[in-house]
Amino acid sequence: MTTYKQSSAFTKMLVLEHASRLLLDGGPPSFRMRDLAESLGVTIPYIYKHFKSREEIISEAYLFLLTAQVEREIALFQPPSKPFETAHEFFQHVREIVKDPEDTYEESRRLRLQGLAATLYDEDSEKEVALLTARHHDALVNLIHFAQSNGSITEAINPDLLAFIIIGVRIGFVIQDVKAGAKVTDDEVWELYEAAFLLLQAN
Repeated sequence: MTTYKQSSAFTKMLVLEHASRLLLDGGPPSFRMRDLAESLGVTIPYIYKHFKSREEIISEAYLFLLTAQVEREIALFQPPSKPFETAHEFFQHVREIVKDPEDTYEESRRLRLQGLAATLYDEDSEKEVALLTARHHDALVNLIHFAQSNGSITEAINPDLLAFIIIGVRIGFVIQDVKAGAKVTDDEVWELYEAAFLLLQAN
């Protein structure tokens, strides 16, 4: 990781990179400006020349992390060169993109929940999240259209609705896990998706 001492310029992105690592380690309650300053190799007052408050740093650092995660998924939602042959193949493809890596499972879910909460306190960040999630939704809708064009997904389903369900259930899992632990698993949800679509395909 680059530090200010190693860099020719102290940039906002550099601060957010360091802040995001600290937030992933302990979340907002344990985020200290002293630790951030030590990580960057500068004084706390120097950081405040570039940011208004600790809260602004937290908000923008979470936005920085969320953007990286969502941009990766948007890129992977591009239609593959080979058309899907079945609904099962389509769902497996989408599931691989949106699932959290096993080694960072809990960290990824906390990140999305805390990140969305943090950005709500900052109007500019909230707008950026809205634009980002709209692009994410549209990319998934385009992938569903692609699957419908070759018959692997029935045209009886509304692509906007399916994209909303996939993303909405994912957010629901995040909230459930943080509050009390989900009573159903990701596997069960995806199996239900596929079963429902096989019924639609048959009709």
